Amino acid sequence: MKKVAFLIGLGVGFILGSRAGSGPYKRLEEKARSLRERPDVDDAVTRAKEAASEQVTEAVGKVNEKLPAKEATV
Repeated sequence: MKKVAFLIGLGVGFILGSRAGSGPYKRLEEKARSLRERPDVDDAVTRAKEAASEQVTEAVGKVNEKLPAKEATV
């Protein structure tokens, strides 16, 4: 997660700090797009999403186990 935040910060700093106009931004955008379209990157993104989903499901289950059951009062 730290690497992702660093890369995002690097990209934003590059874009905001660039004095060369939109050329460097366009090249960066094109490079990011071509990277995202690679099958191995797409597979890694899919695996990361699935792993995150599993972790969320597991965390919700643990939280529900720890919470006291609410009794219905009618």
